[in-house]
Amino acid sequence: MIDTIKVVLKNMSDAIPGALATAVVSINDGLSIAEDCRREGIDSAAASAFLASIVKSNYNAISLLAGDQLTEDILITTQDYYFIIRCLPDQPFFIFLMTEKGSWVGLARMVMEEYDSQFQQFASFLAENYLD
Repeated sequence: MIDTIKVVLKNMSDAIPGALATAVVSINDGLSIAEDCRREGIDSAAASAFLASIVKSNYNAISLLAGDQLTEDILITTQDYYFIIRCLPDQPFFIFLMTEKGSWVGLARMVMEEYDSQFQQFASFLAENYLD
């Protein structure tokens, strides 16, 4: 099943110009369950652990500020990169994408949304095997 998830990540990355890394990550512990990395030197597994704390903090802040609103995604920008964290409703995992700064963020977000249903198909497998 993990190989199937990796294929979905690869297909999603192929559809996003400038994609450098993608991963399916457990929110609870930051475990990178599956990843697709396209540039040497990027440790998406290590980054995933830190990104999980951002997702948890975001959930707490949104709960305080906007009540029952659901986070769709979190965008982090640096001088050279975009980091998009796609949160799926009622799922204990998120999808992480790192792209080059020149990439079209709108297209990346749209493509990630198009893949939501494919990632949702893995939810029960991930919950049983990787997530608390």
